[in-house]
Amino acid sequence: MTDRASLDIIPDDPALRLRPAGPTDEPFIRHLFEQVRTGQFTATGLSGPIVSQVIAQQFRSQAAGYAAQFPDAISLIVTRDGSDVGRLLLHCTRERWHIVDIALLPPECGCGIGTKILDALDAGARQRGVAALTLSVLADNLAARRFYLRQGFAETGQAGAAHIAMRKDLI
Repeated sequence: MTDRASLDIIPDDPALRLRPAGPTDEPFIRHLFEQVRTGQFTATGLSGPIVSQVIAQQFRSQAAGYAAQFPDAISLIVTRDGSDVGRLLLHCTRERWHIVDIALLPPECGCGIGTKILDALDAGARQRGVAALTLSVLADNLAARRFYLRQGFAETGQAGAAHIAMRKDLI
């Protein structure tokens, strides 16, 4: 595990910062999850209280799953010009940094923030001699898969029933 105190991931854009998440960030993290997931469910025709209940249950399940699988993960809040716009959940070992979750508020997507965060992760990991960045992405999320491929990741196989494992070698 990488020492959290030494983990300074600094995007080259002065408007962007990553700061450690704390207990007071829980409402924002929940709001971010709702914003990202609501669009996915409304596309299926579900709406109203049913969607709210499903999203609340999925949020609790995701948080518990991540805590169980990655108990040492570092939770960071992405800020742009001082406003919270996203979250990065990162599990660091000496050999690899695994991007457990990365999410941005929908209006912030497509304007380069994700690229700048990945560039900062790449630079920080290389600086510490980490061999690779890894992640898994939903197999049917073709836009995300294309994005990661453009960022130098390669698909390395299945990661469970619905996800594709990806890796970017740094050394």
